Formats: sequence, structure tokens, C-alpha cells
Amino acid sequence: MKPAISFEFFAPKSIDAAFRLSATVDALKGFSPEFISITCGTGGGSANLTDETVSAIKLQTNVPIFAHMTCGSETANDIMIRSAAYRAQGMTHVVALRGDTPANAPHETDISRFPSVSDFVGALAAQGLGAYVAAYPEIHPKAETAQQDLDVLKAKQDAGAVGAITQFFFEAETFLRFRDKCVQNGITLELVPGILPVSNWAGTAKMAAQCGASVSCDLAEGFARAHRENRSEMMAIAHGTEMCDKLVREGVDHLHFYTMNRVNAVASICAALGLTYHAPLREVA
Repeated sequence: MKPAISFEFFAPKSIDAAFRLSATVDALKGFSPEFISITCGTGGGSANLTDETVSAIKLQTNVPIFAHMTCGSETANDIMIRSAAYRAQGMTHVVALRGDTPANAPHETDISRFPSVSDFVGALAAQGLGAYVAAYPEIHPKAETAQQDLDVLKAKQDAGAVGAITQFFFEAETFLRFRDKCVQNGITLELVPGILPVSNWAGTAKMAAQCGASVSCDLAEGFARAHRENRSEMMAIAHGTEMCDKLVREGVDHLHFYTMNRVNAVASICAALGLTYHAPLREVA
């Protein structure tokens, strides 16, 4: 079985980064992804940049685009204005997240903001927008217990979420155990594993520590050694391909790649999984 795939890109903050993103989208769209998602960045204040990136990519491809929206960084009114504009542009789905709350924002209980992602999802559904939400195979860092985290995901589902994209992880079993727990808790929405090819081990290890993604000692040493021996990309492709292959063999039918706006490792993994490419593939320097 060949899985469906989707790609995440982040909005560029410079001219050079914008050209790189454009080339990356051109290089990867030939794999016919189900959708492309565009992140909203961190710390708030990047909604306009996300919107500009969505508009630019719409000129490059007919692949559906899902913008990331965060209820922590914007007021409910601002969010609903943006979501109405997305619907007017023909967008059918967004990725609805809590996101970071700016340091100068009012207290979290401020009534101008959605009190929870579930409320946010419900408001989007009322506007006719489907919402993909976040899920954490190894528990959200701010969750008190694993059960509380599952209860939050179930509430998002009950509010109308159509799918959940997971935080990245490093072993297929991590996702498979989480999938089983979701079924046991009545969570039936589409559960999409988030795949992060490790292009920069130091940066990835830092992100893993921040989001609670566990790394075995053997894997950490393997990536560190690959970096020392200048074969990080080879290691990333081998590890990513093996993990994705196991997920597919266990019935996973959709993989979501965190591309980091890079082509080569993602494209190599997709090719190794037997996905058909519909245009000449070229590397992006």
C-alpha cells in the first residue's frame, strides 16, 4: 500500500528564503500531496506573513493549502475575519492550534480570545471550515497526565475536528501505541503521523527536548556520529524511510512531512516508499 502524503512549510522571512521555498514547493509538488500546510510561526504577529505565503503558493500549485491558525496569538474576532477570507478564497480546511501567546497579550482568560482550541474548532466548523488539530503521541508538555491529553483531543474531535496531525517522534512504536490509546478513548478522527527528517541533529534534539519527544541513547549517538562523519542526510533518509515503512505496514495510510523547507531527504523518503513522481525531480541547493 502506498500512503497519502502531505507537506508542511514555514513562511519565509527573507527574500532568499522566499526563493528557496518557491523552489522547494516546485520540487515536491510532483509527489501529488493531499495538501500543503503553512505554519504561522512562533510568538504571534505572523498572520500576515502566513497569508502572503498562502497566496504565493496558490500561484504555483493546485494542491489544497491549509493555513495554520492560532487562537493563542490572535483575538477571536481577528481569527474569524481571517477564516471568512480563507473560505472566500476557496480554502476548505485549516490547521487549528493553540500556538504561542505573545508576552504582551492580556491574561489567558481574556474574553477577546477563544478559551480553548475546542471552542476555536467549533467556530471554524460553523463557518464551513474543516479543522486539523495537533496531537501529542508522548503527551503535551503542559498536560498533567496522558489521560488529560487524550481528553483534550477527544474534546477537539467532539467540537468538529476532522483530523489530527501529531508532533514528530523517532520510533514507529511511539505512534502505534498512541493510536491504540486513541481508539480505546473513542477518538476516531483521522490520525496523521508527523514525520520530521533529521537534517540538523543539534537543532532537532533541541526541539525534541522542548516538545517532549523522547530519543533513545542509541539513536542520539547514531545521529551524532553521522553528523561527525558528514553523512547526516544519509542517516536521516535511512531512519525516516525505515520508520515510515513500518508505519505503512501497520496500516497508516497518510504521512505528514515537516519539510523544514528542504527537499532532498523528504523526496528520497517518498521515493523509497514507492510514491510516484509526476515531474522531473531536481535538487534545491
